Amino acid sequence: MNYLAHIHIAHSTGTSLLGNFLGDFVKGSDLTAYPEHLRKGIVLHRKIDSYTDNHAAVMGLKECFPQDIRRFSGLVIDVHFDHLLCQFWHKFNTPDLHLMLDKFYQELRTTEVSLDGRFNQVRQGLLQHQWLSDYQEFSSVIRACHQIEKRLSRPVAFVDKAKVHLQDNTEQFEEAFLSLYPELSRYAQGVAEQL
Repeated sequence: MNYLAHIHIAHSTGTSLLGNFLGDFVKGSDLTAYPEHLRKGIVLHRKIDSYTDNHAAVMGLKECFPQDIRRFSGLVIDVHFDHLLCQFWHKFNTPDLHLMLDKFYQELRTTEVSLDGRFNQVRQGLLQHQWLSDYQEFSSVIRACHQIEKRLSRPVAFVDKAKVHLQDNTEQFEEAFLSLYPELSRYAQGVAEQL
């Protein structure tokens, strides 16, 4: 799952929106530098990623990617699932997307987090442009994937082929997402209750 899904699940489970977002940026197992509510969010984020990566629906989607870009399939699926979450937002018992994101941006703006590197760039971009709601548009999936493509240490052009694959298999991706997401939400609720 990508940024938007982690924030949405945080909202649904009553855990820290920012803590769940931070899971992509905090490395290592020593989380003692973070307050408890952020630690819980980071742990939940990691469990969500593990559950998703090992889910049969996601494994099936990865297998169907063209062989030469299959190693990027997990990244593409994560970002595309944020788009599908926006498309099917009405199917989940959720607040208005923009109200939820306003709450997230407020947490991001007012909470001090000591993290170096990419987090500060992403944080600044989010606060300045508030682009998470852009995932409502498929073009934002492609733009996000192009950003990932540019950050690779060894440049590999995978986005154009991934775009065609996503467009050619729209129903398959939608079915996989709609199968996975309710199960993931129930799983995350159970994990949150144990944290």
